Amino acid sequence: MDLSLYYDDAYAPYTRIPVSEEMRERVTRESKGLLQLVDENKERFLAQLPWEGLRVVELGGGLGGVGLQLARRGAKVTVVDISPNALTVARALAKAEGLEIETLCMDLGRPDAELVGEYDLMIDSHLLHCLPLEPQRLSYLLLVRQHLAPHGIMVGETMVHRKKLFIPPGYMLDQNNILWQMFAKWVPVRKISDSLVLEDELKAAGLNIHFFYYYANYAMAPSPDFWDIPNDILPASVRFALKKA
Repeated sequence: MDLSLYYDDAYAPYTRIPVSEEMRERVTRESKGLLQLVDENKERFLAQLPWEGLRVVELGGGLGGVGLQLARRGAKVTVVDISPNALTVARALAKAEGLEIETLCMDLGRPDAELVGEYDLMIDSHLLHCLPLEPQRLSYLLLVRQHLAPHGIMVGETMVHRKKLFIPPGYMLDQNNILWQMFAKWVPVRKISDSLVLEDELKAAGLNIHFFYYYANYAMAPSPDFWDIPNDILPASVRFALKKA
């Protein structure tokens, strides 16, 4: 199954309704936690740079929830996602506010994915755990390293494994902590990495870890099928800030 079609279908309903204040508020609300993480690490590691003109890319940005808020502050924002429908809505949201953003539609787990230039701030918008296979993840992290400015930071949040983890029917977790979902066949959909393995993975890609915090009680749901599961048996998460080694 081509997961790009799966993600594009998920965003299709947004393309059939006009941009409204309610939609803008929803997109803002859903990106609130990640924006807070970005703000904290911008202040910690890039305090010397103003938001105005800051080169920002939101990777796996979907509707551009974080990117749009940073564009309001004057940042020069690029939103990258695999879904054309998501980016269509992101552009419509920006246009409704008179904001300028660049959008790029690509699969960031492919070895031929390309960005242009360097960024002061790169944001993993819950993308890394959506790249379940090792070659995808390595290609993505090497791309990040290639386009991260020498002084820049990469900020993100990703789901990680915990000892007590419930997997509902229709899913299976293999010995490499890859979550598979049954469509017409079993398809790898998420990587629920061990936090120590994640650290090694980031370092192996040439990225220095400047902030790495494990949230045992901050549950992240791999998909809507997990939404009704108690938080203490959902995946935990790690929040991180990285620099180029």
